Amino acid sequence: MCDLSEEIYKQALSCGFDKCGIISISALDGFDELYDKRLSDVPLSQYFYEGVGNLKGTRARFPWAKSIVILAFDYGKFRFPKELQGKYGKAFFLEPEKKSKERFDIERLEKWFCENDISAEGGEHFGALSVGPLRYIAMKAGLGIIRKNNFFYTETGSYNNLFGYVIDKECELIHECDIVPCSERCNLCRRACKTRALEAAHTMNPFKCVSFLTTFGNSDVPEGLTDEMYEEWMCGCDNCQDACPHNMRHDWSKGKVLKELEDIASVILPENYDELTDEFLICNVIPKTSNHLQDKDINALRKNAARAATNSKKI
Repeated sequence: MCDLSEEIYKQALSCGFDKCGIISISALDGFDELYDKRLSDVPLSQYFYEGVGNLKGTRARFPWAKSIVILAFDYGKFRFPKELQGKYGKAFFLEPEKKSKERFDIERLEKWFCENDISAEGGEHFGALSVGPLRYIAMKAGLGIIRKNNFFYTETGSYNNLFGYVIDKECELIHECDIVPCSERCNLCRRACKTRALEAAHTMNPFKCVSFLTTFGNSDVPEGLTDEMYEEWMCGCDNCQDACPHNMRHDWSKGKVLKELEDIASVILPENYDELTDEFLICNVIPKTSNHLQDKDINALRKNAARAATNSKKI
């Protein structure tokens, strides 16, 4: 580990991140082939991937960049209220608010970059996927592996959020990863997906994915799917993660309490939505969706809630 890599690593952990790795910008060269294969396997996904960012264009967009810093924040350390399970995606609601002392201090990390004459782009300001394919970058840095359900896993499971920065300094910090890959015979994630969005291992059709459809998909029910397949999901879906044997031992009743979430958990249930004002939802729910829903999507959220309430009576 070079001096700069070690300094970045120490600073990242001191700012509240749980993992940090650094790869050369040239390590992205192998991603293009994987990206093209994904589009070949699921042609319909091209529209989706073009919408979330130019995943293949990192080197062209940042010609001055020499390395990529990848950071992981473990949200599995927090308790997730039982009444919200099966309704809201945990990744959306378990990132502490910026004012929370439980949150990572990304502003302090960016200030440190500036103070140490390191040009950096990325983080939250530019969007989660702004500097490239973060799961691929994290895998190349040895922070974990990508499993059959397409999620990135560290030793503690898939419950992590990733943040990346391209920087103008040459350095590298690649960890040794000894995480056991998925069993060839295991298909629990695919069986748990009601809409069959996981058409094959490491392959996902976003236009069948309940997580996508309840957020970016405007709550639509595409041809071939039914309302019942959405179960009680209102924003996101964790079925393929919850069914994974590498996640199943996680106890969501334990962990640090996020007061801002606990305070509204019993209020934001689907059966209560008719009594909740748009202003309340815009202030208390939309901000917790990690930009997957915007204020303009309030009607789609209400539609999701109505469907969830109906489905809950059938289960």
